[in-house]
Amino acid sequence: MIKVENLTKFYTDKPAIQNVNFEIPKGEIVGLLGLNGSGKTTTIRILSGFLIPTEGEVFFDGVNLFENPNEIKKRIGYLPEAPPLYEDMNIESYLEFVSRLKGVENISDEIERVSTKTNLLDVKKKFISHLSLGFRKRVGIAQALLGNPEIIILDEPISGLDPKQIVEIRNLIIELGKEHTILLSSHILSEVYQTCDRFLFLHEGTILHNYTKKNFEQELKNLSELEISLSGKPKEISENFLKSIDASAKIEFISESGDKFLFQIKTEDQKKFKDKFLGSILSSGLELESIQRKDLTLEQFFVNRMKNE
Repeated sequence: MIKVENLTKFYTDKPAIQNVNFEIPKGEIVGLLGLNGSGKTTTIRILSGFLIPTEGEVFFDGVNLFENPNEIKKRIGYLPEAPPLYEDMNIESYLEFVSRLKGVENISDEIERVSTKTNLLDVKKKFISHLSLGFRKRVGIAQALLGNPEIIILDEPISGLDPKQIVEIRNLIIELGKEHTILLSSHILSEVYQTCDRFLFLHEGTILHNYTKKNFEQELKNLSELEISLSGKPKEISENFLKSIDASAKIEFISESGDKFLFQIKTEDQKKFKDKFLGSILSSGLELESIQRKDLTLEQFFVNRMKNE
């Protein structure tokens, strides 16, 4: 549905993004991840038609965004990080105003539809100035849904929200993903992980990684380590025993508690290592206190990937 080719944007002589390429199939929820200043908002603004790139093309079902901007914009609902809300309007009046700007037909029915989807029906007479940030985000999403666009683009939709509001917006986005293609940007990896089908890692203006959720989970597993606690013999003997299981494994001593020694093992084949280890431990004279897989947190994974580039 969306195809991005060699997208580049310079501000004076500094590139905000450079040679960005990716595709988003119809019906996916895709997360654009990156640190602050990585180029997420620039990319989002270009895809929304609010910014012209220095180079590159964007296609929606084969139609060029920059050659047919009015046609494409009708198919996009856009929520910027700070929704452009008019505080002296109530929710209903604001949605009516945006509906008229978009040329929406059957405005009353459409406001009813988007208010129901975003759980605003009971508060639509409230003035926007009286709303919490969570409800303001809902109003911003509601205006993006007006006209029932095929594609929803959300820039930092959970930024600044409290935990309860984050869960509510997350569930709303997942529900919207059943009917729309969604691209959202965020620097909060844990939330994107729970929401999206695919992840694009943007760093210093370029796409470093493009993972499906399945690929991403496999990468996390590949980067996990074993933690083994041994007792019964001195630390050096325990460490040498672990090295004898797999000479290529990285063995790191972590801590000591009484006669127990904790080691962290990084190996290419954890199953093979564990099978050989368990088959040898009985004859070694060592006592196995514990063995477990230690997974990276999502944040550790993200930092690991950034450091390796």
